[in-house]
Amino acid sequence: MKRIKELRDTRNMSQQRLAVELNVTQAMISKYELGTSEPDIDMIRRIAEYFCVSSDYLLELSDDKISVPVSELSKEEKDVLFGFKRLDTIQKAKLQAYLQGLLQE
Repeated sequence: MKRIKELRDTRNMSQQRLAVELNVTQAMISKYELGTSEPDIDMIRRIAEYFCVSSDYLLELSDDKISVPVSELSKEEKDVLFGFKRLDTIQKAKLQAYLQGLLQE
């Protein structure tokens, strides 16, 4: 999980310091960073919370560091998002252009 190393490096933090913060060994942090061991779900959550990033970002499923839980969206916001996912590429481009126009008003 190269993102652990990237996040740790941005804070000028040693593996040992992160290990202390997460209550694991330095060797375990090294294994995570080298990809020789994968953290379990609980550890992924703890690392994500510690660095204030989404678990998707940590797992390299997204480049967005922050995610918004669906539970925090209103029904209208959910309808828009789920509707957008059903559109084809051209329809999505049209909707994005329309939205940009609305936001500039």
